[in-house]
Amino acid sequence: MQYIINDKSIVFFFEGKPLKIAKTDPCYHRIIACFDLPEDQQEDAINNIIQQKVGQFTKDGFTINPVEVTFEGERLPTALANKVRSISAEGLPVKLFAKFWENLQANPSANSVRELYDFLAYKELPITEDGCFIAYKGVQRNGYSCSGNLKTKVLQGIVDSAGKIENNIGDTIEVLRRDVDDNRGNGCSYGLHVGSLEYAESFSQGKLLIVKINPADVVSVPQDCSCQKCRVAKYQILDAYETEITNAVTDEDGNPIMSEEDEEHDEFVGRIEMYLIKKGHTHDVVSIRSIQNSFSPEYPSRVRVLDALNELGIAWGENREGYAGGWSDTII
Repeated sequence: MQYIINDKSIVFFFEGKPLKIAKTDPCYHRIIACFDLPEDQQEDAINNIIQQKVGQFTKDGFTINPVEVTFEGERLPTALANKVRSISAEGLPVKLFAKFWENLQANPSANSVRELYDFLAYKELPITEDGCFIAYKGVQRNGYSCSGNLKTKVLQGIVDSAGKIENNIGDTIEVLRRDVDDNRGNGCSYGLHVGSLEYAESFSQGKLLIVKINPADVVSVPQDCSCQKCRVAKYQILDAYETEITNAVTDEDGNPIMSEEDEEHDEFVGRIEMYLIKKGHTHDVVSIRSIQNSFSPEYPSRVRVLDALNELGIAWGENREGYAGGWSDTII
């Protein structure tokens, strides 16, 4: 198999055309791991991954191709099709989407379901393994909502004299569904509001929260703010915001789910890092072969070792096949 690899990407010649896979691509580590297979198996394994990325496959009730995605024979709208493709690209089982689809069918309003597609299409937000989706909420520094409505019946949550709701990590906040405005033509109106990170930041009064919403509890997606906000009847507060979650899928608590290949990659890179630290203490010059031998009885490919060293920022000398001990980044 013909390929060109550097510290930023790998380029294959697939079906007579160059195909670039950047290191940021979710399938990159899966492809690099294929170089550990026997040489006569590498090409088929890599082609299978590339085919999933650009071609068509059917699995667990899903049929995925560049034109459409269907689940159990039903064509998914673009926003949901892109989500399924993202899950597949990250090397995760597409069946993780099935629970989200099941919850979505429990939403009693067809309009609410269609409007949710607009919200999810603005920016692909993570879904959770229990079939919900992640969004963000801006509140006051003390945790109370930025606005309140004494006419809204709060089923779960502490309400102050102004109708503002207290938002603490771990809380579930719920209001009567019919007290949430289902008219998307109304911008600022009654109901619980969540949104994209950009929307939540713009309305925050000192604090940002990560929240989880069951698609069954979505009521409307107002057309103002470019469909970046969503009115819901219920949400769960997972955590305070630190960094945006960009993974396709998280666990029930909002922690990113990694594919087996990504977990193995992190362990592999960490093992090489510890080996180099140990050798650095003795000021030994470390060869690529010695790194490979340190994994005995398994011997990772040269390609995989060099890729890990690039990730660690360790310079290497092609001609002498060596590394500088420690972290001097000196090319030998």
